[in-house]
Amino acid sequence: MTGKNGEHLECVEAGILENALVMMLVLDEKGTIFGWNHAAETITGYTKDSVIGNSGVWKYLYPDADYRMSVTKKIAQILANKDYFENLETTVTTRSGDTRIILWNTKEIKQEGISRVIAVGLDVTEERKADAIRDSIINNTNVLIAVLGPKSEILIWNKAAESITGYAQSEVVGKRDIWKYLYPDPEYRRTITRRITTIISKNQYFENLETTITTKSGQERVISWNTRQIGEGGSYQAIAIGRDITGLKQAEEALIAYMLEMAMRIKQPVEIIRDNLTDVVGLIRQGKLSGDDIAMLLDGQIRNASQVAVNVSEFQKAIVEKNRQIPETFRKFLHGE
Repeated sequence: MTGKNGEHLECVEAGILENALVMMLVLDEKGTIFGWNHAAETITGYTKDSVIGNSGVWKYLYPDADYRMSVTKKIAQILANKDYFENLETTVTTRSGDTRIILWNTKEIKQEGISRVIAVGLDVTEERKADAIRDSIINNTNVLIAVLGPKSEILIWNKAAESITGYAQSEVVGKRDIWKYLYPDPEYRRTITRRITTIISKNQYFENLETTITTKSGQERVISWNTRQIGEGGSYQAIAIGRDITGLKQAEEALIAYMLEMAMRIKQPVEIIRDNLTDVVGLIRQGKLSGDDIAMLLDGQIRNASQVAVNVSEFQKAIVEKNRQIPETFRKFLHGE
């Protein structure tokens, strides 16, 4: 375009190229640089003067020959099918030796019969670091985390979910039939579904909802569920967090069984001691016992009470040894600490 308007438009385009907050490069099919904006200088550390007119900068941005070759092959494969590529991630090495993750998009343009490629590089290093931290937290926590899409399809299924249920990410992500496997009994599944529907209709979420799932190996696990809705702008997902409380439930059942058996074990001997003491009191009131007789009878009841205490202590220790899931506070109590 010629004339004042054309010159003005070219100036505007040049200003956009230079001041964009993303790397903007103009190059030919051999990788020779013809445009290198300020953001490219800032991100890579290489000035415009040092790169314009040559293609040597790529060896510095990708100093590892094998990695450079893999990137080249990937680009060639993409360009074999279309004349551009989208969202291609590569890791460049800056002039200072730092590494930055760049998300590349390209578009081919032709001016006066000459082909050029505009490459736009977005520095996503910090975003990828945040993603890595998030993924690390999700995958290293010991609770089941599942993120569901708008159609209830599984988007995220963490390592704890794999460990607890036995179902791998590859079997679950992108699908929504996992619940049929976790709740194989149709009637129980319908009951759970009704409960969830009722709760969500009132609160949009639920807390500490206990259900029993069946793992891939056929074991039953008790899960305490909490959910929240996440997202914005009309795009929402549900995050479900499941805590495996099977061990806690077993410990509770063990404690209940302990209390019931203990009640039965001590009821009869305590009643015997009570009856014996009642007889002693009656004889004392009638004046039929001497001091030595009273002392002898009371010694006998002390021995009976001591034996009851020994029996209780031995039973407590046996319960603790048999049930490793009993919480530490209860274990200390049962140990008499």
